[in-house]
Order: sequence, then C-alpha cells, then structure tokens
Amino acid sequence: PTVVTHGTDEQRRRYLRPLFTCQEIWCQLFSEPGSGSDVAGLSTAAVRDGDEWVVNGQKVGTTAAHLADLGLLLARGDPGVAKHQGLTMFLVPMDSAGIELQPIHTLGGERTNITFYDGVCVPDACRVGPVDEGWRVMQVALAFERGSAMGAEMARHLRRAVEWAAASDDDEGRSRLADPTVR
Repeated sequence: PTVVTHGTDEQRRRYLRPLFTCQEIWCQLFSEPGSGSDVAGLSTAAVRDGDEWVVNGQKVGTTAAHLADLGLLLARGDPGVAKHQGLTMFLVPMDSAGIELQPIHTLGGERTNITFYDGVCVPDACRVGPVDEGWRVMQVALAFERGSAMGAEMARHLRRAVEWAAASDDDEGRSRLADPTVR
C-alpha cells in the first residue's frame, strides 16, 4: 500500500508484483533504540550526495530483517526541523554494502534484529514519496498494522493498484503485474 500510494510508476512496476506474490520479502525499518515507540524521534541520518543518499544509524526490533530482500527505511534528512518533519522514506536492498544485522532472540523463541547502517548508499530512485514527507508516507504503512481498519484500507489500496494498471499505457508492465510466473 505504501508503494501504491506514494511510489513512482517505476517503483510500482518494479516492486508490486514480487511483493504481492511473496517472491520478495520486505521489512519495516522504523524503530530505534534511542527513541522507543516515538518513531519521529529517530536519528538515523540520510544525507543526499548527488543522485544517491548515504545512510548512517541503526534500527531495532526489526522482524524478518534477516529474511528480507528489501527494507522500508525511515531516515532523517533534515535534523534542524521539528521531529515529525525532515523525514524521508526509502526502499533499501537488505544486501546493500554497509548493512549489518545482529539477532535478538525473544523469550518467546522468535527472532528480531538490530540493523546497523554504515555509509549505506541508496539511489534517489529508491526514495518513496517526497523528500521530508516520510512521516506521511509511514502512516500508510502503519495503517495496515492496526487491526480492523486493515481490510478496508487494503481493499482501497488494491483498487487503486487495479485502477493504475487499467489506466497505464505500459502493456508490458500490466502483463508482468498479472503474470504469476514473473519475478
């Protein structure tokens, strides 16, 4: 739903089919050790360098990071503004140079992770939504974690995805989206 709502046409073509068919696994990279449940208090930095961003920091409590192909990462691009501003969202390949995972094993036997980012280069093409609008973008992702609203929200976003495909002039992209064998 985040990519359907805030992604570019190219991101929709590249990411939706593998995500919806579970050919790719994603994780959410939001929470940090120093901010607890106050996600807007994050300090992971994303500094623009030409056509890419350099990410430094860490996240905690990341379920499935060790299994994920991509992570939806919220980072601070502008530390000089109010904490709900200056945030930008990115899709980050989890095998990127500079990403390190450290497992955390829970008392219930589950694994979660601490993820570290040391000079991770992320192309601007992997930015989801406008620069400094990451808080708004993240709200879409979190809406699907919140109980009863999930079904209606998912249906609305799936309708948007179908409408996008129906209006697209990209016959190959539509065919790929509909083909369950395409990865």
